[in-house]
Amino acid sequence: MVSCIALFYIAYRIYTTTFSVSDLYHFLNPVMLIFIILLSFGNWTFEILKWKIVIQTFEKISFKKAAYETLVAYTYGLITPFNSGNYFKKILFYSKKHSKKIVFLNLSKGIYQMMTTIIFGSWGVYYLMDNIDARAFNQQTFLIITSFIGLIVFVVFRKKIIPYIKNIPVKVHIQLFLFSVIKFLFFSFLLMILLHQSNINSLTLYAGICAIYLLSSLLPILNILDFAIKGSMALFILVPLGYSEANILIAYFILWICNHAAPAITGSFLQFYHLKKEQI
Repeated sequence: MVSCIALFYIAYRIYTTTFSVSDLYHFLNPVMLIFIILLSFGNWTFEILKWKIVIQTFEKISFKKAAYETLVAYTYGLITPFNSGNYFKKILFYSKKHSKKIVFLNLSKGIYQMMTTIIFGSWGVYYLMDNIDARAFNQQTFLIITSFIGLIVFVVFRKKIIPYIKNIPVKVHIQLFLFSVIKFLFFSFLLMILLHQSNINSLTLYAGICAIYLLSSLLPILNILDFAIKGSMALFILVPLGYSEANILIAYFILWICNHAAPAITGSFLQFYHLKKEQI
């Protein structure tokens, strides 16, 4: 429901926004494209490394194999609600006896990324509190609701979660957190480059980006509609700060291509190549 509303909203804003050649050139110049590619590559490199270190808690795995499993599983997760296809596909890569462990390890990887988003996002929301419409968003209410939900989830699943947490070495917990922070910095700085405007303070922009990721991560969405959700949030947060609607829409579409479409297409090709190889 949320994804559909966001999709219709973003479609309406695209239809009513005027795009100029200068807007497109700002994003398509060679220097910009090189930075976009490098930051996108860095983002996915650390996503692959996170999967590699959690799997190595029970089985040795090469970076190449981790990359294959990450990208192929992501392709399945892109078109399924709550990223469920990602979990299901990763289970199939290993023996059935490891199924529960795989689900938890994949979940723990996501939890550390969510923790990072909450840390940066909470700062972003606090920094921009005077610029966000208090009628639409209240910091105190937000913190109470999210803390309450997190507490309920932990209490309900603590008996199943705690044993798995204890089985993961402290070194891996530290690496997961550090890699999650680095990954967040990669894709947030990618947006910083895409959305940079000389008339807007860089710290204000970064706070806005952090707030966008926090708010959008709390919504149940299909990854394939990530552009609609994050684009809608960006319009809600950044337009009042003085950002061009055209630039926001173009930037988030480019981000969707780099961080969602391109990895999914790569995963599809890897899966196809693997199946053809097995048939031969």
